[in-house]
Amino acid sequence: MKQKISSDKPVSLKIQDRFQRYDFSKRVAEKIVNSTDNDSIVIGIYGAWGEGKTSVINFIEHELGTNEDIIPIRFNPWRFTEEATLLVSFFNKLALEVKKSFPEPKTEKIGFIERTKEKWNDRKGPLKTNKETIGDIIEKYGKIVSIFGAGEAAESIGKVLSNVDIETLKERFEKLLLESNKKIVIFIDDIDRLDKQEIHAIFRLVKLTADFSNTIYILSFDQEMVASAIGERFGQGDKQAGLNFLEKIIQVPLKIPQAQPDALKQYCFELVDNAINESGIILSEDDVQRFVSEFVGNVLLRLSTPRLAVRYGNTLSFSFPLLKGEVNMVDLMLVESLKIFYPGYYEFLKQNSNYFLASYDSLYNRYANDKETRKKELQEHLEILGKDLSKREKEAIFSLLKGLFPRLKEAFENTFYHKGPEEWYKEKRIVSPDYFKRYFSYAVLKGEISDAQFDSFITTVKEKTQTEIIISFKKLIESSSTNNFLHKIRSFEEDLDWETSKKLALSIGRSGDIFPEDHSVFNFGFDQPNSQAAIFIYQLIKKHDNQKEKLDLAIELMQTSQPFEFAQNINYWLRTGKTEEEKTFSIDEYNTLALVSIERALEEAGEIPFFEKYQEQTWYLLESWSEIKPKEFNKYIRNILSENPLKVQKLIEVFTPEVSSTSHPAPYKSNFKKEHYDRFKQFFDKDFIFKLIMENYGVEINKEGVQFNDYENTQTGINILRQYKHWYEKENEVTIEEKE
Repeated sequence: MKQKISSDKPVSLKIQDRFQRYDFSKRVAEKIVNSTDNDSIVIGIYGAWGEGKTSVINFIEHELGTNEDIIPIRFNPWRFTEEATLLVSFFNKLALEVKKSFPEPKTEKIGFIERTKEKWNDRKGPLKTNKETIGDIIEKYGKIVSIFGAGEAAESIGKVLSNVDIETLKERFEKLLLESNKKIVIFIDDIDRLDKQEIHAIFRLVKLTADFSNTIYILSFDQEMVASAIGERFGQGDKQAGLNFLEKIIQVPLKIPQAQPDALKQYCFELVDNAINESGIILSEDDVQRFVSEFVGNVLLRLSTPRLAVRYGNTLSFSFPLLKGEVNMVDLMLVESLKIFYPGYYEFLKQNSNYFLASYDSLYNRYANDKETRKKELQEHLEILGKDLSKREKEAIFSLLKGLFPRLKEAFENTFYHKGPEEWYKEKRIVSPDYFKRYFSYAVLKGEISDAQFDSFITTVKEKTQTEIIISFKKLIESSSTNNFLHKIRSFEEDLDWETSKKLALSIGRSGDIFPEDHSVFNFGFDQPNSQAAIFIYQLIKKHDNQKEKLDLAIELMQTSQPFEFAQNINYWLRTGKTEEEKTFSIDEYNTLALVSIERALEEAGEIPFFEKYQEQTWYLLESWSEIKPKEFNKYIRNILSENPLKVQKLIEVFTPEVSSTSHPAPYKSNFKKEHYDRFKQFFDKDFIFKLIMENYGVEINKEGVQFNDYENTQTGINILRQYKHWYEKENEVTIEEKE
């Protein structure tokens, strides 16, 4: 069945007026038509988003459209981000509409002479020249004003208007309007949706460049939002300053009539009925009574604009087909009302089911001893969520939550439901743990992972090979993002059995390259996808009870996780913990993992020294290898440097830290300082290294003196060697002095 989606489109005709705004709009139009004041007037139509300002504007324009002496002009400033462009476009629009109201004069030919029929066109002087039309006048005016009047300095516009040529053009235009008895009404809607700079530009346009006689501006916006946006420019720099400024601009402030609650309720229920009928849903009489009772008593007081009604109706139109027959329809309608009318509570409910689903009865819940703790925590959360609500609204949302989740009555009213879970399961209620997630499983927004698809993925992990598992979660990531996937899967880490955990860990380990690592200045390591994936694997291993199985899996991860850097990220998190109790493995087990990592690093590096290929992991590998097998380590280093002495520079660069800054976001080498030199000596023969440096780089090093600079990206490999030489010689000077 085809379904209709309400577009929230503004209306224009009296017959479409559901909220008694047309008579108000008609009175505004009549006031404009009957006014004998020739000065420029600015009328403000105030209302909140979704309250119907555009419809009121449409009604006024419709009423004015029947009067030949009115020239209505609709100007949309949204497309113009620069003030100069805004001004030019405004005056071009004005000129175009005025030309339509003052058509080119018709002529009649008598012999060789053409004469105009319109009386005002026979005149010269201030109204018109032989070469100008009224449109040319206003276009010329607009071009000059836009050149000199654009920008933040409002006084510059005033200076332009003092120009004689500009003033002459303006006088011609105004005199024509006055003598022709024409009025221009300019509508500018949705000003509150512009940014601060654009809002300022609109008001400068209205007051400083286009305050023509017989010209009325009708500006529609949310007064509070605009006042907050522009207040920082005036007076005390707050919203009140913005309100004071608006009082100077707006001569006629009008707030649109508030929609009557009964009219809003009827409109909302019509949209709900449409959604129900289009989806073929049948509700029992009891269902209807329960919904109406809950909605009228606890939700209707939050229905303040037609737009909210439209959003609610559209939400039901989408959710009904997705969950028809899978959940309790009344619960779904009420949960969707939370999403629209109490969005903060909806998100809290979605992420904190433990407060709403678990029993508070100690006879049926082994965790019920924490009843008072959970109750206190829930009260604190609800207080925070309701900080901007009235007392009546707080009572209403709590009543609605208790209707949806009877477990809350166990906590706050000592009413227990011993057979409740069976009934809730049969009725597919949201309070049943078996059905709770279904109310949130559909993909409403692009980029979200469907809970239903994700649950299916988790439950089928045991049945799949590693390749199949990787294909499955890659599809989930492609439809969303790595961050969303990791956020979802980490929420399951405490509930997965060992077989599932092991398969997931190995599959994700083999796919480390799809979890990016951001090296930007303001990105914190543990929060990156690469680290979050490693932390997930670490948590799966840590919570397991069998130590041998934990170590076997960790060894396999060190051997197979791709790339090598990701394997070492997992290794890093496995080594976290301050005390022995907090550690995942013993010292001997950690040494085993280190040797596996070293063996793999050497194998994959091949002819390239591992400290050159895996610079970020070198610290750990050097420290572990030199401690566990020092002779083997020293032999490897000696062989590398003997075969290729120039590699000594790469070795020292490993001990030189990388830094980054806002001006240089890409990491770069900093200074090789005394503490780095001291650290380096713990692993290598300082005299042997110094000799290699001087034999292979001595000429280049001695060309210039050593440089230390902490603030610029000017470091070079040769200067790092100079810095090593500096610390080595300084140390030797001290040694000589001590001997003397």
